[in-house]
Amino acid sequence: MKRIYKHLFFVLPIAGVMLLVPGAVSFLPSDAGLGAAVLLFLIVDPLFALGIGVAAGWDVKRFWYAPLLTALLYWLGAVVFIAGWNSSILFYVVVYLFVGAGAMGITHFVRYVRGKL
Repeated sequence: MKRIYKHLFFVLPIAGVMLLVPGAVSFLPSDAGLGAAVLLFLIVDPLFALGIGVAAGWDVKRFWYAPLLTALLYWLGAVVFIAGWNSSILFYVVVYLFVGAGAMGITHFVRYVRGKL
């Protein structure tokens, strides 16, 4: 049980970025905030979820929860800072979860195949 706490202290601050990024958008003026929100939803957040998934794929036994934690913290940040309780945000949460989990699975598979060769 000790090992998971060490990893949580590594993953939680990194995934916490997904919690705080929507907060930065809420302080911008309306036009700039809309542009920044679109940029975040379509480019920055999927790339961040992809990076977390690839990093978690290097050691799935330790970091299996990282894509899930990232998606949940994004959802919490979006609910608190951007939209309130809005069901359309859940679409983005599911997409980010699938992107992170898919990247984790692909990275793990590639490492497994390369290890067998």
